[in-house]
Amino acid sequence: MSKMIPGVKPYFGEKQEYDRIHGGITKILDSGMLTQGIYVKKFEECMIDLTGSQYALAVSSGGTALELVLRSLDLNGREVIVPTDTFVATANAVIRAGGKPVFADIEEETLCLDHDDLLKRISSRTAGVIYVHMFGLIPPSFQSTRDFCDNNNIFLIEDAAHAHGTMFNGESAGSLGTAACFSFYATKIATTGEGGMVTTNSKDIYKSIQSLRDHGRSADSTLFDKVSNNYRLPEISSLLGLEQLSILQENVNRRREIAELYRSRLIKVSGLRLLRGFWESNCSYWRFPLYLEGVVDRLELQKRMKENHKVRITWMYEPLCHMQPVFSEYVDKSTTLMVAEKSMSKLICLPCYPGLKDSDVDRICSGLEMEIHKLNHS
Repeated sequence: MSKMIPGVKPYFGEKQEYDRIHGGITKILDSGMLTQGIYVKKFEECMIDLTGSQYALAVSSGGTALELVLRSLDLNGREVIVPTDTFVATANAVIRAGGKPVFADIEEETLCLDHDDLLKRISSRTAGVIYVHMFGLIPPSFQSTRDFCDNNNIFLIEDAAHAHGTMFNGESAGSLGTAACFSFYATKIATTGEGGMVTTNSKDIYKSIQSLRDHGRSADSTLFDKVSNNYRLPEISSLLGLEQLSILQENVNRRREIAELYRSRLIKVSGLRLLRGFWESNCSYWRFPLYLEGVVDRLELQKRMKENHKVRITWMYEPLCHMQPVFSEYVDKSTTLMVAEKSMSKLICLPCYPGLKDSDVDRICSGLEMEIHKLNHS
């Protein structure tokens, strides 16, 4: 019987990579330095090399990375524009840092922030924008938002949780704005289980987060001049991150190969529509998104794919942030972000990770064709 194909699965390489991880863990245990040791520093140095940024700081999660960057920018009640199709951690970070999230709509073909809708949300209280690189995509329209922020003294933070290894016009994700925040959660392209990273060219942000992640300790001192907490990343997590970055290009290349297999196989399937905004991009494909068309019920499709084909398909960020009860006080009751609401209601995500074989992709596509045909004609 075929094994279940999960929606996501971490990739740690081949035997030699596993051996290096095991050896590194032994060194850490033998050293007694379980935190604030050499692997954190090496992990940060590799992120500087990857992104081309001047500074990198390892922290305990992607949400922590966002919060500490925003705290370093002194929001003081000002507004930060956030696309509504993101994990709640993005907007939570704005609130926890003392700001107010303002939710904006997205582009249907890219699932990324819609620049024209962004302009409608700008006010005298706007401090900045968080741009989420959905599924690892940075579309051409990003440049308009980047230019607008640069020209209007508005900070631009990259939420690069999906974007390890993504490029934009020859520049790396992580180097395109005021600061960038990566997640290394268990389901991400590169993972440390739990963990995050800030990259930036701002020395002020770097110095601030150095202190904030360590209880607010003043640099090279026993004094504490900020109220904060422990947001550090342990040594074993940093070792995993270092090894993940060593195979990142291999990881991303295979994801792109799988995406092309899906594209060539599914482009003409009745009942499915590919997102053209992803076609000629440098996307790193955290997952492979596409739209259902017709009358197919997503829950029934998910159930049939699991039961009949041992395949897990998913979707995400539904309800959207502006519909989540936790943010109700920040959203006008008349707010409708129609593109996002329509798009999320028909989005599905296919598995896209290096552990998938070509035969697995064929099984996924065959199953989709079969079940969508049945559901559209039942």
